[in-house]
Amino acid sequence: MPQASVRVRVPFFDVDSSQRIHYTAMMRYMELAEHELMRTIGFPYSTTMLSLRFPRVHVSCNYRGAIRFDDILTVEAQVEHVGRSSWTIAFTGRLMPEGNVVTEGKMTMVVMDPETERARPLPDELRSALSQ
Repeated sequence: MPQASVRVRVPFFDVDSSQRIHYTAMMRYMELAEHELMRTIGFPYSTTMLSLRFPRVHVSCNYRGAIRFDDILTVEAQVEHVGRSSWTIAFTGRLMPEGNVVTEGKMTMVVMDPETERARPLPDELRSALSQ
C-alpha cells in the first residue's frame, strides 16, 4: 500500500504548559503526512478531484511517549484500508534521531458529493492509486 512521510520540528506554539505537545498539534502533523501521501500517489488535493469533498469521519491518535518543543518527528502515513466510498490511513510518529514510536493514529476519509452531501463511490483512478 502507498506510503509517505514528513519531518516536523515541534514549534513552541504547539506545546502546552507541561512543555509537551498539545494533542491537537499531532492531528495537524498527521494531516501534513496525509497530504504528502496524496501528492505521492498523484492526487494532490489542491489540484485534483476539485468537484468532490473528503471529510474526515474518524480520527484517532494514541500517544506512546512525550513529545516536546523543538523535538524532530517523522510522521509516516500508509494507506491501511480502501473501502467502497472511503479509505483509512495509518500514521506512526517517530521521535528522531532514535526513531522511537511516540504516536500511532488513524484517519478515515469519505468521498462526498458536495451537492447532495452524501457519500459516493471512490473514483476508479483514486481507488487504483490508493490500492497499489
